[in-house]
Amino acid sequence: MPTYVFHLHDGPSVPPREESVEATDLEQARDLAEMRLLLSSQFTHIEVLQDGEELLRLKRDGRTGS
Repeated sequence: MPTYVFHLHDGPSVPPREESVEATDLEQARDLAEMRLLLSSQFTHIEVLQDGEELLRLKRDGRTGS
């Protein structure tokens, strides 16, 4: 299973927290990132990376980017 890295942000002056997860594909990684964002109100957004490349960014307000 591919490994994805989440960069969890809780403010502009704090370095992101990094978490590794295994997911079958990017869709499952997105689902896991959305759940992670919902489970902790401390984070404002999450970047999902694979092999050092940012694949997507999820924000608490529901906006997404890539």
